[in-house]
Amino acid sequence: MKKILLALLIVSGGLLASKAGAQTATFTTASDTVYMTVVTSADSNNYITNITGSNLNIKWHVSNATDFPPSWVADTAFQICDDNECRNNALNALWNPSLGSGPFFTAMYYANGAHDSTEAFGFFPNLTAAVSGTHWMNVTLTDFTSGSGGYSKTITFVINHTALAVPNVNKAIEVNMYPNPAHDELNVVYDPSADIKTIAVYSIIGKTMGVYKVSDPTGANLHIENMPSGIYFVRLMNSRGEAVVTRRFTKQ
Repeated sequence: MKKILLALLIVSGGLLASKAGAQTATFTTASDTVYMTVVTSADSNNYITNITGSNLNIKWHVSNATDFPPSWVADTAFQICDDNECRNNALNALWNPSLGSGPFFTAMYYANGAHDSTEAFGFFPNLTAAVSGTHWMNVTLTDFTSGSGGYSKTITFVINHTALAVPNVNKAIEVNMYPNPAHDELNVVYDPSADIKTIAVYSIIGKTMGVYKVSDPTGANLHIENMPSGIYFVRLMNSRGEAVVTRRFTKQ
């Protein structure tokens, strides 16, 4: 059954990819969305691959974010590294809440003889003294090399900070959601060992859209017909109220 569900997800993902913009890609990222569970600090390299035969000048900035608590954006608590340099948020150097965006930075991503070179890009929070919670941010990267056409891509970082150690089981358990995009219903299937008891749905700005109590140890059917179209996050929590895993889906 799980193989069938996974196949459905792969097919739907392929259909979405075929509808992507006509702009020719010049680089790829390891993931469009990075999920992090942070107790004190964490590494989240999301590698960028130059798929052209030329060096790329990539301009990037924090393009959107939820309202981070002050302790989340204080100096070294908020750090982003490209392949050239690591920067922190001292004096709002990366994210300025009053402006709703951050300044631009540039980095060179080189090509090798095989027209393929991968270098690091990541968010490295240090939330030892920060309040607990879940927040997200978008980082937009644009190739502004002369003649490239300005190919652009946005990475979403979803950060769940907890005061106590919570196992990051994104890779330890299997979670499938279908259909995605969804219309009236969303099916969530997960490993029984995850001990899932509650599923919460949040909007992209962090608003709680629904909380569902789970009785079936292997999955749940969520009724989302009253939610507006958009991007949402599903957070699965165990019997102790700990956030176990977060996934993203689209409501049409």
